[in-house]
Amino acid sequence: MQIHQARRTGFGLTAFTAIAAAAVLTAPQASALVQSIAVSGTTHYVGTPYTVTADVTATSFLFKVTFTDNGTQIGEPVAVRDGKATISWTPTTPGAHEIKAVQELISSKTVTVQVSEKPTTPPDGGSTGSADLGGLLTGSAS
Repeated sequence: MQIHQARRTGFGLTAFTAIAAAAVLTAPQASALVQSIAVSGTTHYVGTPYTVTADVTATSFLFKVTFTDNGTQIGEPVAVRDGKATISWTPTTPGAHEIKAVQELISSKTVTVQVSEKPTTPPDGGSTGSADLGGLLTGSAS
């Protein structure tokens, strides 16, 4: 009876090992999902919305992408469409923001964005855009 039980245990372990090996060999590669992440714009201000885009491989469309800002989730996980996942992000604080795109906890990419307070004066030094018309409006009409 013990020999019969030992054979069943051995068969069970062999089958489990074969299934585990197959799962490891067919699992997606961690570096093959999220390829890159980008934030729209070149200068980033508090209170201004930007688009965050993650480029992913064509085979990873089954997995949603979760975006985070300094570890806090931005919105809900996003489905991949045409190899991209996008979300709108509006920073609420100045400083460095680490924006991360994570796909099913196995693949992620990060970009750091520097966010500033919105300027209170126009960037050209405060010109209001008005012009001095001088004597252009003087004279008489005949």
